[in-house]
Amino acid sequence: MTHEPRADRTVERASAAHRAPAETSLESRMLIALGASLGAELTPLTLTVDGVTRLEVEGADPAGGILVQLVANVGALKSPVRNRVAANMFKLAWLTTSVLPDSRAILCVTDSVAPAFTATGWASLAARDLGIEVFRFDDDEHGGRVAVVLPQPGTIYGSETSSAES
Repeated sequence: MTHEPRADRTVERASAAHRAPAETSLESRMLIALGASLGAELTPLTLTVDGVTRLEVEGADPAGGILVQLVANVGALKSPVRNRVAANMFKLAWLTTSVLPDSRAILCVTDSVAPAFTATGWASLAARDLGIEVFRFDDDEHGGRVAVVLPQPGTIYGSETSSAES
């Protein structure tokens, strides 16, 4: 089933700077590192769809061409964290297919969440199929850095091998 965005859909954008994470928080470091990697300033954004449905994305560039959701976790990868991954992927997929189809969807996860995107896992396949890019944030003494996890067909999390090298 192919889905086309509704032509009569209205979208209002407003800064959600008041919702920005504290400068020292893990989420803030993730947004800063991802923004540096993408060459864009990322800040929270509030969207109002069709005048009534209000939602926020944790990061967006000023033009709204990049939409980012974060999954920050420092402990073990447990069911509630996997559920957050699925919910954030669903939000990004809906936004980029029905609301802002020209936007780039990015999910940025901490190192402890990245194993949710194994080569054989449904989340990896779904992210690839839905066009959601997944970045892994590695916290370090320099404020952190990000690396692409998906989409890279043939890549296994933590592996240096890709399908191009096989």
